[in-house]
Parts: sequence; C-alpha cells; structure tokens
Amino acid sequence: MPKAVFHYFPVKALGEPIRLLLSYGGQEFEDDRVPFDKWPEFKSKTPFGQMPVLELNGKVYAQSVAISRYLGRKYGLAGADIEEDFLIDQYVDFVNDIRTQAAAAHYEPDAALRAKKHEENVKNVYPVLLGKLEEIIRRNNGHLVSGKVSGHTIGVHSHFLGACGLVEENSIARYEEKIRAKKPGSEDP
Repeated sequence: MPKAVFHYFPVKALGEPIRLLLSYGGQEFEDDRVPFDKWPEFKSKTPFGQMPVLELNGKVYAQSVAISRYLGRKYGLAGADIEEDFLIDQYVDFVNDIRTQAAAAHYEPDAALRAKKHEENVKNVYPVLLGKLEEIIRRNNGHLVSGKVSGHTIGVHSHFLGACGLVEENSIARYEEKIRAKKPGSEDP
C-alpha cells in the first residue's frame, strides 16, 4: 500500500476524522502536524491555502469533508446507493452546522460572551440537536444510516462531539482505539 502524508495542525479538530479513516482503512501514513508558527510558510504549498491536506498516490487532496467522503468510499464506508449517500451527506451537513455554532462560541474573543454562548449551547441548543441525532441513531440500530458504520459516522463521533466538549476525551479515545484496531474486512467496530 502506498505511503500517504496527512498535513494538519497539531490538534484533532478537522483532522482527526481523516486520521481515523486512514487507520480504519489500514493505510500507513505520516501524520505531519504542522506547528502553528510554520503554517505561514506551508500555506502556499496547499491547494486552497487551507488544511487539512492529504497526499496519496502522487495526488494532493484538500477539504476535510471531501477527503472524508473519498476515504469513506475507498474503504467501503459509503452508502449502498444514492439514497444512502444523500442521508449520509445530509447528516454530515447537519453536524457541520452544529459544529459551526460550537466553534463560534469557542473562538469568541470576549471571555464573558464566550461563556454565555457556551452556556446557551449546553442548556438550550445541544440537547435539542443531539436529541435529533439520537433519534436518527436509534432508528438505525446505533448508526446514522442503515445500521452500519459509514465514513462520516466516524467523523460525527470524533469531530463533532470532541469539538463541542460534550463528552469526556477518554470516551472518544475508547472509540478511536476500536477504529484504529479495526482491520479491513473484519466486522464493524
């Protein structure tokens, strides 16, 4: 299997779902965690002046969701048909909307306003939106779509829940360990 290089900052955020998908697929990869102080010089080497970036088979891939979709298809985690692909994309967009709201609170420069936004999210926003996700997952035997793991199921767990601080880090770590230990062709974690 060809070597891959994955470039992202030294944080989980948008990069961790991709790292998990690469591990799930059994892909060896160099995890290039670009230090923040080195980002200005690395930026011009990326397709859009952004990360994450994945180098694989002499090609350069950009945009976190597009990379995740690609890897999901590559490793057999895409929908079985166009309808399942739509549902997966729909839930990914829903989760990204929630993540965007969480990020707005997290990166608010005013500490008092940041605390207020976070409190509002925890009390009034996350319970409603997570309730919707829980109902979807309940209807689908513990998964987002058709009772099976998809590439974005991995992303939803790692990326969204970790970013929002809604679960403790060690609970995400346990799930990540299962994904990293999974071998292609074995049963889903």
